[in-house]
Amino acid sequence: MGATVLGFKATHQAAVSLLGQIDSSEGQQRVDALNRLKEALLAHVGEENNVIREAMSKVDVEGPFKASAQRFMDELGSIAQTALLPFFEKYSSPDTVDSDDFANDYNGIKNALADRIAFEEGKFYPELEKLGY
Repeated sequence: MGATVLGFKATHQAAVSLLGQIDSSEGQQRVDALNRLKEALLAHVGEENNVIREAMSKVDVEGPFKASAQRFMDELGSIAQTALLPFFEKYSSPDTVDSDDFANDYNGIKNALADRIAFEEGKFYPELEKLGY
């Protein structure tokens, strides 16, 4: 397994750990954990996009990889803009993170992240590994 993919998987594990902290905290501690998760996820998306752009620019990369990589980046950008950023903005104070609305929205985000991690590790990262990442 390449160092890049190993790093991406380590970031996924850190995100899962932060989700556990969010589950077991409340008030300002929950807000702090949410902020750490937000920073980690946005940095992760940026790193993935940089690696994918680099991989797509390689001369020997096949057309199908380029198409799936572009779709991957588009989906990731859409998820960040339509789900993650609004969620983190909405739940940025101790009052909001201890509400019933938070619990419902958070479960949706948590499930979506679990699905995305499974997709990336099961489907997309093997393609990156074939390219030496």
